[in-house]
Amino acid sequence: MKISIFISISLLLCSCQTKLPVNVPELSDGNPTTCFVGTKGVNKVVFDEQCTVPVQSYKIYSSGETPAHDPAAWTLKGSYDGKNWVVVDERKDQKFCSRYQEILCSIAKPSNYKQYMLEASTETGDTLVLGDVLLYDTNLNANWESFKYPNVDFEVLDPDTKGASIYTGLVQDPDEYIRYHARKVAEILFYTAKDTMNDVQKIEYTLKDYDGVSAKGGNPPVISIVYSTQHIEKSANESLYKLDFETRGVLYHELVHAYQFEPKGIGSYSTNKTFWACIEGMADAVRAQAGYFDMSTRKPGGNWMDGYRTTGFFIQWLTTKDPDAIRKFHETVRDIDEWSFDKAIKSIFGEESSIESMWDEYQAFLSK
Repeated sequence: MKISIFISISLLLCSCQTKLPVNVPELSDGNPTTCFVGTKGVNKVVFDEQCTVPVQSYKIYSSGETPAHDPAAWTLKGSYDGKNWVVVDERKDQKFCSRYQEILCSIAKPSNYKQYMLEASTETGDTLVLGDVLLYDTNLNANWESFKYPNVDFEVLDPDTKGASIYTGLVQDPDEYIRYHARKVAEILFYTAKDTMNDVQKIEYTLKDYDGVSAKGGNPPVISIVYSTQHIEKSANESLYKLDFETRGVLYHELVHAYQFEPKGIGSYSTNKTFWACIEGMADAVRAQAGYFDMSTRKPGGNWMDGYRTTGFFIQWLTTKDPDAIRKFHETVRDIDEWSFDKAIKSIFGEESSIESMWDEYQAFLSK
């Protein structure tokens, strides 16, 4: 659970008589497009939130500015009284793999500090720009330290296209960017890194100039993903952040296809509509759960067999009834010998439930 930071426009007067920014709203709004713009050299920001439980992990986000403005080294300090500060966590030589990207840090020895202070600086002394700094009272790395990250083979087939150039401005380290999203997908589909999952050893990721969006090919241990430079160019028309939103969303969808189980006993993707609807619906459900769909686009109508967003939004909505619904739905795909949507719903919510009644309830929700 993220710890709420109470917004304050006051300044904290330290014993050294240096005025520091306190509870900067732009750092706690969960929106890395709203930034804290600091100064050159070491910047200090105080989170004076009077914490009641220990902070166990935190995230620092890059902004949409160039990498020269990213924090490259930082120290998080804690204090019981706002005067004496203890080093809680320290990081050096940090690099963000893309714009609007998080770096997740665990705190080795949490304690009941009432206040926290971040000291951060850029690599070359440029003006510091931070997207967000979010504090959590849980260790978000717990159960995922042993995740097996795939190797990545990144290739740009058409480097002279405008889309390829735009992608370079968004993603500075494609290999790390793809590995990061592989784990994020697994975190939504599974409970821990020790769960049984597809052994994805290598991802061949290609930027290609073609009229389309993206596609996944192959099967574990080696899968391939192609991403259209034409789609990149179109997505970047509004803003870099909108491109980031779309690029991450598309990558979530395709990576689900690498890690998801396939329904048993009902044919294949190309021969059975239920199989197809399950596969594509799950991919969009994970994308929705990750926050990379505009959920205001949900509308009543359609059928759970329509696949993609229609099915995906429905599966994601099930998490309002059970927070683990996506994981449990995915388990039914692995465990049920002759899979169906109705059997999946009954497995999760009980024999008295049915796909028809659950869909009707979802439609009623959308009609409100």
